[in-house]
Amino acid sequence: MNSNRILFTGKKAFTLLEVVISITIFMIILVFMYKTLDDTELSNSKFESHINKKDEINHLYNIFTEDIAESKGKIDFLQDRDKNSMVMFKSNNSFHNAFYSNITYMISSNNHLVRIESKDKFQKEKSSIEFYNSSFIDILLKDIEKFIVLQKDDKVLFIVKQKDKEKIVFSTFSMEN
Repeated sequence: MNSNRILFTGKKAFTLLEVVISITIFMIILVFMYKTLDDTELSNSKFESHINKKDEINHLYNIFTEDIAESKGKIDFLQDRDKNSMVMFKSNNSFHNAFYSNITYMISSNNHLVRIESKDKFQKEKSSIEFYNSSFIDILLKDIEKFIVLQKDDKVLFIVKQKDKEKIVFSTFSMEN
């Protein structure tokens, strides 16, 4: 009778079947958690890419807006041989040197949208090495297919088309003119 008491005193153990079932349930939960984590990582990377694109567009819009809003005098609009705009004007908005008030937007030979800030007015055919050495050239966007700038009354429209991307239109207001 003593030996029977020892067997039934309350200590129970898991059977092999219960252990296998619990491991199987744990593995199923683990697979779902991994898939959820993977989906979250993918959506975060897409969201981050979207935010970076919007930040780049907002940065470009801020540059255009500040330059045009602080422009002084006439804004000159020219076209290059590919029918892209070249815009030249004087502006109080300086990023690099307060004495460099001449601003030029144009498409470079390698299809970059550039902003040239210089002391002297930019002249494409007559610009010398000294001009480029004493100027600040910022690359705003790469792989530009089309850059068109239009002015109507006090509005200046910048239309930018990058390769394999949608056309972007920026509308700014000129304070003078």
